[in-house]
Amino acid sequence: MSVLRLSDVSWAAMRAALDAGRRTALFAVGSTEQHGPHLPLRTDALLGDALVTRLAPRLGEVVVGPTVPFGVATHHMAFPGTITLDTETFQAVVLQYVRSLASHGFETVLVVPSHGGNFGPLAQLLESTGGEVGGARFVPYTDLAAFVAVLERVGRDDGIPPEVSGSHAGEAETSIVLAERPDLVDMSAAVRGFDGVFDDEVAQRIFTGGTAALSENGVLGDARPADAARGARYLEALTDLLAGYFAPVLEGRP
Repeated sequence: MSVLRLSDVSWAAMRAALDAGRRTALFAVGSTEQHGPHLPLRTDALLGDALVTRLAPRLGEVVVGPTVPFGVATHHMAFPGTITLDTETFQAVVLQYVRSLASHGFETVLVVPSHGGNFGPLAQLLESTGGEVGGARFVPYTDLAAFVAVLERVGRDDGIPPEVSGSHAGEAETSIVLAERPDLVDMSAAVRGFDGVFDDEVAQRIFTGGTAALSENGVLGDARPADAARGARYLEALTDLLAGYFAPVLEGRP
């Protein structure tokens, strides 16, 4: 099934799609932020694009909206090039995006976060809206722990411990970008960063003191063992996770 991208067609084609019954929209919310000295600043937006592109055919007649390339990335602001929105602005952008889609007749809007800092604000939005925005069902994915667990599982299956696959710009994300856009990866600059256990205490240090408090190079993990084939497996596993979450929603199952 081909992917219908909202931004690639005319308004007339979009009206025809809606009239034909395409009333579910899907988009990702990424970030523009540092990903170590070897990955592009748009890594999270690239991941979001990759996920919704793979996910859309598995969900039926959905329309893929453009990925939001900015998110809540205050903890990366010590590194040049990072662009952040505060939580309120990010939430306002998402709400207006969904309201716009709803005003055109979309009945369900699915949102995929591809940056860790966006999961919490989306969960807050889901609670505050009750899952309804502008008359449309608002269905964001919000389980960061499950998202990370999938990456850790795929890494472990290949002998890569979580401390290496990493939570940011480590082996996992580097492998994903190698699978999608190898031309944007400088493996000669790939390095090891913070490679300790990423627990709640470490997460709190990052969100209060910033990533630079843990890693001078911005890497959490070790990018050097990255592999494009493993990156494809990471993407497949994440797509399976998301499809397992969204498909029952669209089918009316609990």
